[in-house]
Amino acid sequence: MECFHGKPAACSTTARGTFWFCGETPSCEFFCHDEDCYLFTRAMEACQNSGSNHPICPTHQRLAKLRVVKDKMKENYGRPFFTCSDRHDPCNFWQWGDVYQSPRPRCKHGMVCTVRKVKKEGPTQNRLFYCCPQIDSCGFFEWKEIEPRVAKTGFVLFSDPLEYRYKNEDTEETFTSTNINAKEAYEEFLKKYE
Repeated sequence: MECFHGKPAACSTTARGTFWFCGETPSCEFFCHDEDCYLFTRAMEACQNSGSNHPICPTHQRLAKLRVVKDKMKENYGRPFFTCSDRHDPCNFWQWGDVYQSPRPRCKHGMVCTVRKVKKEGPTQNRLFYCCPQIDSCGFFEWKEIEPRVAKTGFVLFSDPLEYRYKNEDTEETFTSTNINAKEAYEEFLKKYE
C-alpha cells in the first residue's frame, strides 16, 4: 500500500484494527482501514489517471483527504472523492477524485484560491470565479474557465490494445481511448473533430 508520495504507507494496529497512513512530512493525508485497502488502491489509481493534482482545501490550505464511496448500494460505489482533512474544524470542501480539474490559482497572499459563484442578477449570474480565501482579502479575482469534467467509466471488453471508456459529465458525451489518462484522452478526442 502506497500513499500519494508514492512511498510505502506506514501501518499501525490498534484495538479498532489495522490502519495504513502517510508517514511522510508533510503528510499527504492518506489514511485507510486495512479492510478497505482494495478500494483505496483502486481509488488512488483512478485519481492518478485522471490527470488532476492532489487538491488543496482552500479554507485550511492543507492537502485534502482521499475518501471512497463505500456503500455498495450506491451507483458510485468505489469512486474516490476528496474532503477537507482538518479533523477539528472541517469545512465543506468536496471534490470527485477521478475527474480532471485544473489546479486552482494562488492569490497575492500565496494561498490557494476559493471558488465562488456570482449571485447578483445580470449576465454573469451563476458564473464561477476564483478569489482570495482570507477574510482580509488581497483583492485577487479571476474568472474560472468552464472546462469539461471527464471521468473514466470502465473499459471495452476484448479490445486489443485495451481501450478505456470515458464520459464528459457535463454533456453526457462518451468516447473510448487507449490512453489511460482522462485529460489526455479527452484532448485526443477533441483533436479528432477539429
